[in-house]
Amino acid sequence: MVKVVAQVSHPDITGAPVEFKVIEVEERITIFSEPIANTHRYWVPATADVDDEEEYLEPVDDPDYNFRTDFAIYRRKYNFLQPEEIRVARQKLGLSQAETAIILGMDESLLMDIEANMALQPYEQELKLRWLLSPMTLSRLILTHQAIMQERCRQAEVDAEGLLEKLGHFVDVTG
Repeated sequence: MVKVVAQVSHPDITGAPVEFKVIEVEERITIFSEPIANTHRYWVPATADVDDEEEYLEPVDDPDYNFRTDFAIYRRKYNFLQPEEIRVARQKLGLSQAETAIILGMDESLLMDIEANMALQPYEQELKLRWLLSPMTLSRLILTHQAIMQERCRQAEVDAEGLLEKLGHFVDVTG
């Protein structure tokens, strides 16, 4: 069922105002094969029929709104880390995004998008991201596999010695 929740005016590319109806629609989607129910928000030109899905536009002032709310519901439902939790855990370890991506064996751009809430981590990445919450375990794993970390750092042009020192220091301080 479509519910009109607001009327807004937004300038087009020439600066002329365009009138829209803001609608909300209950929708079911699938993320990573899992069902999610969410109330999505769309903008519909004021002269268009709100029941005509062909007229639905992502919110002009925030085109990623529906994705972010879908991701938030998925994370809550399946107990995934929130973007802010990931960023805070990484920063507590003193790691850059590049260093964290190397350690976790993931693409740095994916980590950046996850932290910016522009991407949702798959389950396999969620497991790895949780290592950031267990610094001693993470440090010991990485220090055990120094050779591969050094090679990954070399390939990514990241200071391997600095990274291993950060993690080694952490084990010394906590363990």
